[in-house]
Amino acid sequence: MSNQTLLALEATSAVSGVALVRDGALLGSVRLAHGLNLSGNLLHATEWLLQRHGLDLAQVDALAVDVGPGAFTALKIGVMLAKTWAHALSKPLIAVNAFEACAVEMPADVPTLVALPARRDALYLQWLTPRLEALPDALCEPAFVVQGALGEWLAQHTPDAEPFQAVGAAHARAWIEPHMSALHWMLVDSPSPEGVAYIGWRKLQSGAIVHPFSLTPLYIQPPSIHVKVKDS
Repeated sequence: MSNQTLLALEATSAVSGVALVRDGALLGSVRLAHGLNLSGNLLHATEWLLQRHGLDLAQVDALAVDVGPGAFTALKIGVMLAKTWAHALSKPLIAVNAFEACAVEMPADVPTLVALPARRDALYLQWLTPRLEALPDALCEPAFVVQGALGEWLAQHTPDAEPFQAVGAAHARAWIEPHMSALHWMLVDSPSPEGVAYIGWRKLQSGAIVHPFSLTPLYIQPPSIHVKVKDS
């Protein structure tokens, strides 16, 4: 169906945003450092972006949201906002993960390592191959990897074929370069709302819709609090 409009929400870090695409082409986007008012700033950014293009939320044909991994509170707020809008307005909802949203903005057909911040001593990692008009191919499962285990993880999961490229945080590059010096990097602190929108559009065209009640964030970091079980 032509002339469809999709609104994408990205809320996985301290810098979040919204983007609007029509028929796969970017109409506009907003990125913001949300401080302590993520929900309010996302609402204002969405309203501004829609008004700029003569739309209101009810006229959007579908919604996409980054489901993570990422910062727990920001991720929860972004996902809940998208779920609420999709349910209240009966709009299709698309789940986009942070790895896909980063990979889609890289050159196509090159194995790509996505390396995003997790804890201070760890990264979220996944190898994917971006495609020109299709969804990225996942080459391994998403992983939470502590700094000391990076060498082992890379040895086990790095594809055989070169060249390689990477997208991720500056400190991820510093940690990974001793193990893989030939990577070509694009530095980002978090996925972009544009990347979420591009993946969301491709998933919408393929019918990859999720029900708002079944959508959950992608949590792959182990819990930091462990309950000690007493011996019986």
